[in-house]
Amino acid sequence: MTISSEVEIIQMPELKFVGIPVTSVFANHEPERIERAKQAFMERTEEIKRIAKASEYVCLSFVSETLFTYLICIEVTELKEVPNDMIGFIVPAHKYGKARSDGDTYSVIHQYLKEQGLKNNKRALAMEIYKFEDPQWPNKVDVYIPIEE
Repeated sequence: MTISSEVEIIQMPELKFVGIPVTSVFANHEPERIERAKQAFMERTEEIKRIAKASEYVCLSFVSETLFTYLICIEVTELKEVPNDMIGFIVPAHKYGKARSDGDTYSVIHQYLKEQGLKNNKRALAMEIYKFEDPQWPNKVDVYIPIEE
């Protein structure tokens, strides 16, 4: 399969999320911190109200030259109640490059965007959408990279 046939460009509407953030320093990245945050999120999912899609959770991320922030969340219809020690936030509508791959999905999307003369919107959040029943990375996860408009 060619890269261009693996990636689709889609417009996502405004989305609301509630979840647990974790930030790491690139130089001392500790993947176990993300796993602990994910476990805490899984143990507390029932505390989240007004869930939009109960079959999936979403991991959003953003990076700077020194820090990486990962947010383990679930989409909600309203942000009226956010459990203690969690955050609730709105992601504005954006256009994304979307793909699923057996390899490095991020590289696949970035290569496609480059070939199409498109750029990653580095100020927006990337998303990984996992199914609760089968969250295998990478081949069962949809990755969305925001595009500059």
